[in-house]
Parts: sequence; structure tokens; C-alpha cells
Amino acid sequence: MTGHRPTRRRLLRYGAALGVGGVALTTSAAANPGKGDERGNGKTFGRVYANDVLWRTHVVKILDDRPDPEDKIYFLHDGSGPIVDNPDASDDQASPFVSESAPGDRDWNGGKWTHFSAEVTDLDAFNEDAPLTNVDDVLDADYVEVTLGRPGFGPPDFFICPLNGRA
Repeated sequence: MTGHRPTRRRLLRYGAALGVGGVALTTSAAANPGKGDERGNGKTFGRVYANDVLWRTHVVKILDDRPDPEDKIYFLHDGSGPIVDNPDASDDQASPFVSESAPGDRDWNGGKWTHFSAEVTDLDAFNEDAPLTNVDDVLDADYVEVTLGRPGFGPPDFFICPLNGRA
């Protein structure tokens, strides 16, 4: 009998190739879920403004310590919840999150976030300016009080959350 019997090495090589191919397909599908609507991948995506662009994102890991290097993210709220949940807030504000940087910026660190609380203290003034879509909008507004860390209802203080496509 001269039948072809694969060696252990050949089986391992083919198995590794199939595994890498499967990971590549899975990663590609997760990174590009299709037309920005996130159908079919089971993830819940949030939205973050960065440099006047609305990005899609999701938290992948909560960190115990402040990352170095870091990206700064500002969470707009009214003291009791995200500003977008306030029924009197402008509907133009599509996300309570504003980032200092985004993919392609020199200071972008991949979404290794340090969270800053950005409390809106004057809703009427906020509504005149809304939406706040870049870090200068947040830091220059005299009706927004910025502090390091999160309010009791906000996201964690430090986390990894990549910006993975425009919303």
C-alpha cells in the first residue's frame, strides 16, 4: 500500500494555517461590521466625537491604572446622567463623549483612555452651542466644569476603547 498519510508536522502546519485564516476573517468582520449599523456581530457600540467627526467604538478592557501614554476622553453630563439623556438637551448632541484625538492624529494612542468628567452647568448655554464635537468646544465652554475621573454613573476611569470607524 502506498497511500499518502500526512505527517504530524503537516497536520500542525495545516491546522495553524486554518486557525490564522479563521482569526483573520473574524477580526475583519468585527472591525468592519458593515455599513456602520453593527448588525450581526453581537457588540454594542457607542459613539465618540473627535475632531468634529462622530466615531463608532466599544470598550474592550477596563484598566486598573492610568495609561501612559493616554488619550483623554470627556464625558458630558448634567450631574445626574449623560447629557444626551436629558430631555431638555439639544438633540444635535449625538454623543456625550468627546475625545482629544482620533486615529491619524500624531497624539493618538489607540484609545487608551483617561476619563474626565465634563459637567454641563448651564443647559441653555449648552443648547446654543450644541453639538460639542471637539476638545476645544468642551474646554472653552464656561458652562462645562471638567475634573479628572468619572461621576458615579459614568464609564470607568481608565479603559481601552478603540475608535473603529466613523459612525
